[in-house]
Amino acid sequence: MHSRFDRFRITSLGRQLERLIDSPERYIEFAALSRAEVPAVSAIVHDLRKMFPEVQYDQTAKQFCGAMVAEVMRRRHHDVLRPRGRVLGDFFTYGVVWMAEPQRAAVDALLARLAAMPDEMTRVMLAMPAGRWRTRPGGTGFSLVEHICHLRDLDRDVYRERIARLLAEDGPALASVDGVAMAAERRYAEQDCATALAGFRRARADLLAQLTATTPQQRQRYGIVDGARRVTLGELVEDIYHHDRTHILELDELDADSLTQY
Repeated sequence: MHSRFDRFRITSLGRQLERLIDSPERYIEFAALSRAEVPAVSAIVHDLRKMFPEVQYDQTAKQFCGAMVAEVMRRRHHDVLRPRGRVLGDFFTYGVVWMAEPQRAAVDALLARLAAMPDEMTRVMLAMPAGRWRTRPGGTGFSLVEHICHLRDLDRDVYRERIARLLAEDGPALASVDGVAMAAERRYAEQDCATALAGFRRARADLLAQLTATTPQQRQRYGIVDGARRVTLGELVEDIYHHDRTHILELDELDADSLTQY
Protein backbone atom coordinates (compact mmCIF):
# COMPACT_ATOMS: atom_id res chain seq x y z
CA MET A 1 0.00 0.00 0.00
CA HIS A 2 1.12 3.55 -0.68
CA SER A 3 3.10 4.97 2.24
CA ARG A 4 0.70 7.93 2.42
CA PHE A 5 -1.48 5.66 4.59
CA ASP A 6 1.27 4.47 6.95
CA ARG A 7 0.22 6.85 9.72
CA PHE A 8 -3.50 6.16 9.36
CA ARG A 9 -2.93 2.40 9.19
CA ILE A 10 -1.57 2.26 12.74
CA THR A 11 -4.44 4.23 14.27
CA SER A 12 -7.19 2.36 16.09
CA LEU A 13 -9.64 2.95 13.23
CA GLY A 14 -7.05 1.97 10.62
CA ARG A 15 -6.32 -1.34 12.36
CA GLN A 16 -10.01 -2.14 12.65
CA LEU A 17 -10.66 -1.34 8.99
CA GLU A 18 -7.72 -3.49 7.93
CA ARG A 19 -9.11 -6.45 9.89
CA LEU A 20 -12.50 -5.90 8.26
CA ILE A 21 -11.08 -5.83 4.74
CA ASP A 22 -8.06 -8.14 4.72
CA SER A 23 -9.37 -11.67 5.23
CA PRO A 24 -9.78 -14.76 3.00
CA GLU A 25 -13.56 -14.60 3.39
CA ARG A 26 -13.70 -10.97 2.29
CA TYR A 27 -11.54 -11.70 -0.74
CA ILE A 28 -14.14 -14.24 -1.88
CA GLU A 29 -16.71 -11.42 -1.82
CA PHE A 30 -14.39 -9.08 -3.72
CA ALA A 31 -13.76 -11.72 -6.38
CA ALA A 32 -17.48 -12.51 -6.75
CA LEU A 33 -18.34 -8.84 -7.25
CA SER A 34 -15.50 -8.52 -9.75
CA ARG A 35 -17.00 -11.32 -11.84
CA ALA A 36 -20.17 -9.23 -12.03
CA GLU A 37 -18.09 -6.12 -12.88
CA VAL A 38 -19.15 -4.42 -9.65
CA PRO A 39 -16.60 -2.39 -7.62
CA ALA A 40 -15.12 -4.70 -4.98
CA VAL A 41 -15.38 -2.04 -2.29
CA SER A 42 -19.17 -2.53 -2.45
CA ALA A 43 -18.66 -5.69 -0.37
CA ILE A 44 -17.83 -3.74 2.77
CA VAL A 45 -20.47 -1.00 2.58
CA HIS A 46 -23.02 -2.82 4.77
CA ASP A 47 -20.48 -3.55 7.50
CA LEU A 48 -19.05 -0.03 7.39
CA ARG A 49 -22.49 1.51 7.69
CA LYS A 50 -23.31 -0.72 10.67
CA MET A 51 -19.96 -0.78 12.47
CA PHE A 52 -18.11 2.37 11.37
CA PRO A 53 -20.64 5.00 10.25
CA GLU A 54 -18.11 7.76 10.92
CA VAL A 55 -16.07 6.59 7.92
CA GLN A 56 -18.68 8.08 5.56
CA TYR A 57 -17.57 11.56 6.64
CA ASP A 58 -13.82 10.84 6.86
CA GLN A 59 -12.19 11.22 3.45
CA THR A 60 -8.88 9.71 4.55
CA ALA A 61 -10.63 6.67 6.04
CA LYS A 62 -12.61 6.13 2.84
CA GLN A 63 -9.47 6.44 0.75
CA PHE A 64 -7.77 3.92 3.05
CA CYS A 65 -10.62 1.45 2.53
CA GLY A 66 -10.16 1.70 -1.22
CA ALA A 67 -6.40 1.30 -0.93
CA MET A 68 -6.80 -1.69 1.38
CA VAL A 69 -9.19 -3.41 -1.05
CA ALA A 70 -6.67 -2.72 -3.83
CA GLU A 71 -3.88 -4.27 -1.76
CA VAL A 72 -5.93 -7.44 -1.24
CA MET A 73 -6.78 -7.73 -4.93
CA ARG A 74 -3.28 -7.02 -6.21
CA ARG A 75 -1.75 -9.46 -3.74
CA ARG A 76 -3.85 -12.10 -5.50
CA HIS A 77 -2.78 -10.82 -8.93
CA HIS A 78 -5.97 -9.08 -10.04
CA ASP A 79 -5.48 -6.08 -12.30
CA VAL A 80 -7.78 -3.12 -12.93
CA LEU A 81 -10.60 -3.59 -15.43
CA ARG A 82 -12.00 -0.06 -15.08
CA PRO A 83 -10.68 2.67 -12.79
CA ARG A 84 -14.15 3.83 -11.81
CA GLY A 85 -17.49 2.06 -11.45
CA ARG A 86 -20.62 3.21 -9.66
CA VAL A 87 -21.15 2.03 -6.07
CA LEU A 88 -24.79 1.79 -5.05
CA GLY A 89 -25.93 3.85 -2.10
CA ASP A 90 -24.42 7.00 -0.67
CA PHE A 91 -21.43 5.66 1.28
CA PHE A 92 -18.96 5.57 -1.62
CA THR A 93 -19.60 7.24 -4.96
CA TYR A 94 -17.23 5.28 -7.16
CA GLY A 95 -14.93 2.28 -6.87
CA VAL A 96 -12.36 0.39 -8.90
CA VAL A 97 -13.69 -2.52 -10.94
CA TRP A 98 -11.16 -5.37 -10.88
CA MET A 99 -10.62 -8.11 -13.43
CA ALA A 100 -12.60 -11.24 -12.63
CA GLU A 101 -9.65 -13.63 -12.75
CA PRO A 102 -6.11 -13.35 -11.39
CA GLN A 103 -3.61 -12.71 -14.16
CA ARG A 104 0.07 -13.07 -13.43
CA ALA A 105 2.01 -11.59 -16.32
CA ALA A 106 5.46 -12.76 -17.39
CA VAL A 107 8.37 -10.49 -16.45
CA ASP A 108 8.98 -9.44 -20.06
CA ALA A 109 5.34 -8.35 -20.41
CA LEU A 110 5.61 -6.38 -17.17
CA LEU A 111 8.76 -4.67 -18.41
CA ALA A 112 6.88 -3.51 -21.50
CA ARG A 113 4.19 -2.04 -19.27
CA LEU A 114 6.81 -0.30 -17.13
CA ALA A 115 8.30 1.20 -20.28
CA ALA A 116 4.94 2.80 -21.13
CA MET A 117 4.58 4.60 -17.80
CA PRO A 118 6.44 7.83 -18.71
CA ASP A 119 4.16 8.28 -21.71
CA GLU A 120 1.12 7.69 -19.48
CA MET A 121 2.33 10.36 -17.07
CA THR A 122 2.93 12.72 -19.98
CA ARG A 123 -0.68 12.27 -21.14
CA VAL A 124 -1.92 12.90 -17.59
CA MET A 125 0.14 16.07 -17.29
CA LEU A 126 -0.94 17.46 -20.65
CA ALA A 127 -4.60 16.68 -19.95
CA MET A 128 -4.54 18.56 -16.63
CA PRO A 129 -4.51 22.36 -16.55
CA ALA A 130 -1.11 23.62 -15.39
CA GLY A 131 -2.82 25.51 -12.59
CA ARG A 132 -3.80 22.19 -11.00
CA TRP A 133 -0.40 20.47 -11.15
CA ARG A 134 0.22 21.38 -7.49
CA THR A 135 -3.33 20.70 -6.26
CA ARG A 136 -3.72 17.90 -3.73
CA PRO A 137 -6.88 15.77 -3.36
CA GLY A 138 -9.13 15.90 -0.33
CA GLY A 139 -8.15 13.60 2.51
CA THR A 140 -4.56 12.53 1.98
CA GLY A 141 -2.58 12.28 -1.22
CA PHE A 142 -0.09 13.78 -3.65
CA SER A 143 -0.43 16.49 -6.26
CA LEU A 144 0.58 15.67 -9.83
CA VAL A 145 4.09 17.09 -9.42
CA GLU A 146 4.53 15.11 -6.20
CA HIS A 147 3.42 11.88 -7.92
CA ILE A 148 5.98 12.39 -10.69
CA CYS A 149 8.82 13.27 -8.29
CA HIS A 150 7.97 10.21 -6.18
CA LEU A 151 8.09 7.87 -9.19
CA ARG A 152 11.36 9.43 -10.40
CA ASP A 153 13.12 9.09 -7.06
CA LEU A 154 11.97 5.54 -6.41
CA ASP A 155 13.32 4.43 -9.79
CA ARG A 156 16.54 6.41 -9.45
CA ASP A 157 17.36 6.08 -5.76
CA VAL A 158 15.49 3.05 -4.41
CA TYR A 159 14.65 0.39 -6.99
CA ARG A 160 18.01 0.46 -8.78
CA GLU A 161 19.82 -0.05 -5.46
CA ARG A 162 17.48 -2.89 -4.48
CA ILE A 163 18.06 -4.66 -7.77
CA ALA A 164 21.83 -4.27 -7.47
CA ARG A 165 21.73 -5.73 -3.96
CA LEU A 166 19.52 -8.65 -5.02
CA LEU A 167 22.04 -9.48 -7.73
CA ALA A 168 25.11 -9.07 -5.52
CA GLU A 169 24.00 -10.37 -2.11
CA ASP A 170 22.37 -13.53 -0.81
CA GLY A 171 19.01 -12.73 0.79
CA PRO A 172 19.67 -9.05 1.58
CA ALA A 173 17.49 -7.20 4.09
CA LEU A 174 15.44 -4.58 2.23
CA ALA A 175 13.62 -1.75 3.99
CA SER A 176 10.40 -0.02 2.90
CA VAL A 177 10.57 3.66 2.01
CA ASP A 178 8.48 6.41 3.61
CA GLY A 179 7.39 8.20 0.45
CA VAL A 180 5.53 10.89 2.37
CA ALA A 181 8.60 11.79 4.41
CA MET A 182 10.74 11.75 1.24
CA ALA A 183 8.29 14.12 -0.46
CA ALA A 184 8.56 16.57 2.43
CA GLU A 185 12.35 16.31 2.78
CA ARG A 186 12.96 16.77 -0.95
CA ARG A 187 10.28 19.46 -1.29
CA TYR A 188 8.48 17.82 -4.17
CA ALA A 189 5.65 20.34 -4.09
CA GLU A 190 8.08 23.11 -5.07
CA GLN A 191 9.68 21.31 -8.02
CA ASP A 192 8.99 21.94 -11.69
CA CYS A 193 6.56 19.40 -13.14
CA ALA A 194 8.04 19.15 -16.64
CA THR A 195 11.58 18.84 -15.28
CA ALA A 196 10.46 16.13 -12.88
CA LEU A 197 8.78 14.25 -15.74
CA ALA A 198 11.95 14.38 -17.83
CA GLY A 199 13.86 13.05 -14.84
CA PHE A 200 11.36 10.23 -14.42
CA ARG A 201 11.71 9.29 -18.09
CA ARG A 202 15.49 9.04 -17.72
CA ALA A 203 15.25 7.12 -14.44
CA ARG A 204 12.75 4.64 -15.86
CA ALA A 205 14.95 4.05 -18.94
CA ASP A 206 17.95 3.36 -16.69
CA LEU A 207 15.87 1.01 -14.52
CA LEU A 208 14.62 -0.92 -17.55
CA ALA A 209 18.15 -1.26 -18.92
CA GLN A 210 19.20 -2.75 -15.59
CA LEU A 211 16.25 -5.17 -15.51
CA THR A 212 16.35 -6.30 -19.12
CA ALA A 213 19.98 -7.35 -18.64
CA THR A 214 19.01 -9.93 -15.99
CA THR A 215 18.62 -13.63 -16.74
CA PRO A 216 15.70 -15.89 -15.70
CA GLN A 217 17.98 -17.38 -13.04
CA GLN A 218 18.87 -13.97 -11.64
CA ARG A 219 15.18 -13.08 -11.45
CA GLN A 220 14.78 -15.86 -8.87
CA ARG A 221 17.23 -14.23 -6.47
CA TYR A 222 15.45 -12.86 -3.41
CA GLY A 223 15.64 -10.51 -0.47
CA ILE A 224 13.60 -9.99 2.71
CA VAL A 225 11.50 -6.83 2.93
CA ASP A 226 11.10 -5.34 6.42
CA GLY A 227 12.18 -8.63 7.94
CA ALA A 228 8.90 -10.28 6.98
CA ARG A 229 8.29 -10.68 3.26
CA ARG A 230 10.42 -12.73 0.86
CA VAL A 231 10.50 -11.10 -2.58
CA THR A 232 12.32 -12.28 -5.69
CA LEU A 233 13.66 -9.96 -8.35
CA GLY A 234 10.82 -11.10 -10.63
CA GLU A 235 8.29 -10.29 -7.92
CA LEU A 236 9.90 -6.89 -7.42
CA VAL A 237 9.18 -6.13 -11.09
CA GLU A 238 5.53 -7.02 -10.44
CA ASP A 239 5.54 -4.79 -7.34
CA ILE A 240 6.87 -1.86 -9.38
CA TYR A 241 4.14 -2.39 -11.98
CA HIS A 242 1.40 -2.44 -9.34
CA HIS A 243 2.93 0.63 -7.71
CA ASP A 244 2.67 2.41 -11.08
CA ARG A 245 -1.00 1.38 -11.34
CA THR A 246 -1.66 2.73 -7.84
CA HIS A 247 -0.40 6.14 -8.90
CA ILE A 248 -2.47 6.11 -12.08
CA LEU A 249 -5.58 5.36 -10.00
CA GLU A 250 -4.72 8.15 -7.56
CA LEU A 251 -4.26 10.57 -10.44
CA ASP A 252 -7.62 9.51 -11.84
CA GLU A 253 -9.06 10.29 -8.40
CA LEU A 254 -7.34 13.67 -8.42
CA ASP A 255 -8.70 14.43 -11.87
CA ALA A 256 -12.24 13.57 -10.82
CA ASP A 257 -12.55 16.80 -8.80
CA SER A 258 -15.48 16.29 -6.45
CA LEU A 259 -15.94 12.61 -7.41
CA THR A 260 -14.08 10.23 -5.14
CA GLN A 261 -12.63 6.92 -6.41
CA TYR A 262 -12.31 3.74 -4.31
